[in-house]
Amino acid sequence: MRFLSALVMLLGVAMIFNACNPCDTTECLNGGDAKEDANGNCYCDCPAGFSGPSCEVQDLCYNVECGTNATCDPADGECYCDNGWEPGTNPQNCDVQIRSKYFGSYNGQDVCPSGTYTYSCQLLTSSQGVEYFIISGFGGFGNAPDSGCPANPFNIVAKVVDATHFIIEEQTPAACNLRIKSGDASGADNQGFRDPATGIISFTYTAVFTDTTPPSGETCDAVLTPL
Repeated sequence: MRFLSALVMLLGVAMIFNACNPCDTTECLNGGDAKEDANGNCYCDCPAGFSGPSCEVQDLCYNVECGTNATCDPADGECYCDNGWEPGTNPQNCDVQIRSKYFGSYNGQDVCPSGTYTYSCQLLTSSQGVEYFIISGFGGFGNAPDSGCPANPFNIVAKVVDATHFIIEEQTPAACNLRIKSGDASGADNQGFRDPATGIISFTYTAVFTDTTPPSGETCDAVLTPL
């Protein structure tokens, strides 16, 4: 009889204990704490750096501090330079603008089906962002008002891919009857190249004259040689 009484007491304590801890069966990983919300639902209260229903997702960038102009990639927890930047003397900081490698004065030569054209141009900073630079005097078009452009430098904006590659997104400069984009008419060969040893820049572009019906154009190979 005494044994039965003790057994009943143990069962009662167990029932009370279970009633007070309804979330004991909720599995939380990585140090998560099972808790009950106001509606009686169980959930995992995850420690910092973890998330998910069972705290199974780790934030690899938690507590990772990246240097100047660098961002942590959540895929691997590593720091990488933001677009348009690269490391300088301190590899932890991305404090060198890649586009600065392109800046300067150049002699240009464009080989087109209609002929070979020579001109001078400058590569300058652009206000569009750190990834962009301006080719001022592009193609020498501004030197020939009869081509549909005013008699001043013809400016095209280029976008840096890295220290040796860039693209010219399709654009129609103001006051000109031209549409320019890098690559041939099909869009192939659309990246320009900068030789890091010589600084010579080469690229293919397509110029479409929009004042003809239908619009006509040609694909040219350009080489810019630093002065």
